[in-house]
Amino acid sequence: MNKKITAFDSLIAEIEFGFEILLNDTEKTNKKNLTKNHEKLNADEIKQSIQNIRVNHVGEVCAQGLYRGQAYFTQDKNTKRKLYSMCKEEHNHLQLFNLRLAELKGRQSLLNPIWYTTSFLLGAYAGINEKNWKMGFVEETEKQVKEHLDEYINLLPKKDVRSIEILKSVAKDEDKHLQTAQSIGSVKLPESLKLMMDNLSRVMKKISYHI
Repeated sequence: MNKKITAFDSLIAEIEFGFEILLNDTEKTNKKNLTKNHEKLNADEIKQSIQNIRVNHVGEVCAQGLYRGQAYFTQDKNTKRKLYSMCKEEHNHLQLFNLRLAELKGRQSLLNPIWYTTSFLLGAYAGINEKNWKMGFVEETEKQVKEHLDEYINLLPKKDVRSIEILKSVAKDEDKHLQTAQSIGSVKLPESLKLMMDNLSRVMKKISYHI
């Protein structure tokens, strides 16, 4: 006899998942197809790469929180399934960024617990309002993430081809997720909400670049 999953069980599962994200390791990361740098980075270039990769790592932490929050509260089974699938794909990005930080001897943002919790709550808000927005929240998130990745690809040291390749690979997946959101059905968000998301993203990037 299968045990019925209660709301409390689901809540505990989400808390456990959150801890897994914050304690993410690199053991299962596929390193075989990653390009190696042909030129050695100097101290300033290493610092620049660490700061840029840390910001992108935070972006993936936030993506996990956003998707999990919306999936937890959405009532549409198809949307819930798609969100969990996209979340799983995003987890690979998280591992890649964590791997690169470890290689550069850098650290993750000290505020990751705050970034994840805030993102989960935003996702929950989107899930509660799914009848009005459907996948519009995810679509807008993916648009902003894609723009953010393009920006940071250009900010990385040119010699750090390994980090640049990782960001370009992630950008391709984000574009795929954008198309998935559109195919499921999305409604354009209010301009005020899009502006709020953009401002929060700017604050997150500025802080996590240093902390």
